Amino acid sequence: MRHRSHIPAGERAVRSRLAELVHGQKLLCASLVSMSRTCGKQGCKCTRGDPHVSLYLSTRVGRVRKMIYIPPSWERSVRSWVEAYREAQRLTEQLSQSCLDGFLKEKQRAGESKGGRGR
Repeated sequence: MRHRSHIPAGERAVRSRLAELVHGQKLLCASLVSMSRTCGKQGCKCTRGDPHVSLYLSTRVGRVRKMIYIPPSWERSVRSWVEAYREAQRLTEQLSQSCLDGFLKEKQRAGESKGGRGR
């Protein structure tokens, strides 16, 4: 493993932010879905075209897709967990691209030093 000082500043920043996310808060691989429904009670606002709106977490539990109701008091927390996961995913993709770029450069240099055989 290289010392951190040999890692480009941009890659160090990505790694640091990713570590903050992973160690600092919850991550939820899911999507938030807003669903509206009518309850069917006579005289309710939903029977006049103003449906009840609820927030659900769409996620996989094993192989099954689940919709889990999110109470309004949990909405802010759950949104931050989902966004933290998405940010971690974006950062991981950036880090992977950086590693791939470095690998391709090293491979090209190795190929040039062997007379072009390192394709």
